[in-house]
Amino acid sequence: MFGRNTKRRPRHDAITAFLGAGTQYHGQFRFQGVVRIDGGVIGDIVSDGVLVLGEQGHVEGTIRVAELVTSGSIVGDVEATRRVTLHKRSNLDGNLVAPVVVIEEGAVVNGLVRMAPPEEGILVSGAPPAAISQAPDAAPAPTEEEAGK
Repeated sequence: MFGRNTKRRPRHDAITAFLGAGTQYHGQFRFQGVVRIDGGVIGDIVSDGVLVLGEQGHVEGTIRVAELVTSGSIVGDVEATRRVTLHKRSNLDGNLVAPVVVIEEGAVVNGLVRMAPPEEGILVSGAPPAAISQAPDAAPAPTEEEAGK
């Protein structure tokens, strides 16, 4: 009302849950709101909220969230519907799909990065980057025999 923007950006200091350093969680992790992880998670993370992964945070599994802000390490695919921010100490070993991607100098990404609108950002877990990056209407890559002719 009166020209004020009623949409609020999530505050990363308004954390609704916290997994501290030295803590390990095994299994599927679901949450709402903003969660900060400084420990380890082995399993998939699913949420329509914000995941903040601290420098000591480590995730082994698929992450599907609205927004990811990380300084930690991830082994697995990441899909975000709004935004992914990889700070300088972050390390991602997997594919990344998000409409907005911010990668600071010093961050390491080993995998495919695809900026796509949320409705197109379907990431097939475990699919090789070539299978994801190939457009559906593109001609298949030539075989070794065809390339040699």
